Formats: sequence, structure tokens, C-alpha cells
Amino acid sequence: MNDIILIGSGGCMRELVWQIQQLNGECRVWNILGYVDKADRSGVSDIKVSGQSIPYLGGDDFLLRRTEQTNAAICVGNPSLRKKIAKNIQKNPHICFPNLILGNVKICSDVQIGKGCIISMDARISTNVALGDFVFLNMGSGICHDGKIGNYVTLSPDVRLAGNVTVEEGCDIGMGAKIIQGRHIGANAVIGAGSVVITDIAAGCMAAGAPAKEKKKKI
Repeated sequence: MNDIILIGSGGCMRELVWQIQQLNGECRVWNILGYVDKADRSGVSDIKVSGQSIPYLGGDDFLLRRTEQTNAAICVGNPSLRKKIAKNIQKNPHICFPNLILGNVKICSDVQIGKGCIISMDARISTNVALGDFVFLNMGSGICHDGKIGNYVTLSPDVRLAGNVTVEEGCDIGMGAKIIQGRHIGANAVIGAGSVVITDIAAGCMAAGAPAKEKKKKI
């Protein structure tokens, strides 16, 4: 088994622990050493998921001080926060960010994947898709042929991207959203849950509805 440290203590982290447990039930892959969190959680009980205790190891400095090669996963759904954490922790060259491919995932053999990606159970990625670094595909999300997904993008549960969709860096696509063939989503855009995107969305915008309409610029 490969040792790994999780970054974050919220629901995303606990859900990832459960998915790792499910994966290890089929083939033992990851041994979770514990978690780190920016907030001081000294004296707080271990986080427990399905009977497994995940100990608190310390703050970000715990990883920044490591002098041995260490696997880590950023368990944060918010793209901008995930980017901030990644930029900080990557100051230590001893920290590695493997791609976590969880249970019942289907990925075409020609898919290109960066580093630090989390591909949750039941995700589907079709042919000639490219994922950047630190992409988070939540449970049941799917990307059809020729998709291009930038760094730090989050696809919430059950998001569906049709063929030849481009999602630029830092976008946050809400639960159950659908994006039709060939659309382009600009950097740092936010797509509301349940939206149906049939037009391109400009960088930095929020869009929601069916069909989705740009609402306002992000602050």
C-alpha cells in the first residue's frame, strides 16, 4: 500500500476517506496516515469514517517541513482554495501529488491526466480528453470525447459535459449541470447546480438556469 496524507478536514475529505475504504476493499492501494488542516485542531478527536480513525497531524507546516517523499491529496472542493493550497505545499519538492482514481471509474486509455487529480467513484471520461492539474471530478460526473479541462476545475456530482467542451482553469461546475457539445467555459466561471449550458460562458462569470444565463461577475 502507498502512504498518503490528506489535506483538509471537511465533508470532501471524509467522503474521500470513504471512497478510499471502498477501493481498498477491492485492492489495497492507499494507507491514510492522517490529515492536515490550516485551522489548529490540536486536542480535537480524530475524524472517524466508517469506523476508521484519521488522526490530525498538524497544519500546513507539517507538510512543508517534510524531508522525505510524501504523497498528499488536497481534499477541497473550492477551486480557488485548492489552488492556494497547492501553490503553498508545492514549495516543498518532497511532496508528491498522485492522481487518485477511485472505484468503478471508467477512463479511456488515451486520456491525459495532470497531477493531483481526484476522480471519484462512478466517473466516466471518454476518448481524447485532457485534464490539467488538481482537477476534482466528483461522484458520477462524466466528460465526453475531446474535452479539455483546465487546472483546478471542479465538477460536482453528476455533472455532464458533452463532446468537445472546454472548461478553463478554476471553474466550478455545480451539481447536475449539463454543458452541450462544443461550448467554452471561461476561466474562473461558476455554473449553478442543475444548469443547462447551451452558449459559451465568459471568464469570471456566474451562470445559472435552463438554459443558463450569465448573472453577474464574480467578485
